[in-house]
Amino acid sequence: MRRVMAAFEKGDLEPLFKAIDEGIVWKTASTRAGDFRFSGEYRNRAGVVEVMSKFAMSYFVRRFAPREILSSGEIVWGLFDVEMTYQPMAENPQWRRPVALECAMRWRVKDGRILEHQAFYDTASMLAQQAESARPS
Repeated sequence: MRRVMAAFEKGDLEPLFKAIDEGIVWKTASTRAGDFRFSGEYRNRAGVVEVMSKFAMSYFVRRFAPREILSSGEIVWGLFDVEMTYQPMAENPQWRRPVALECAMRWRVKDGRILEHQAFYDTASMLAQQAESARPS
């Protein structure tokens, strides 16, 4: 998890794609009908490519720092401090807005492959920070 997330922070998705199992189940804290274009459940490698593409349309990760990573058997939990820049697609660049949050992740890993990913974050705080970007300065 440390290696994959350190690369993610730098915009390098290769370690993630090398680590995921072909049949991975990828979930975020909200449903596909939620307020984030990357919300919901995605399956298989193609699903992870899709969710990463959706995420990258509006967010640029500046920091993804581990606070704590614990594992027991096949389960790995991580708590991260995240700082991103949010810019809605096709919006005025001056509306860029910093977004900071804590993110918890749970992975199920077997034989070095990520079988399940689930992320948990404060969606209300993220939406409130993004709403600030809708107001031109």
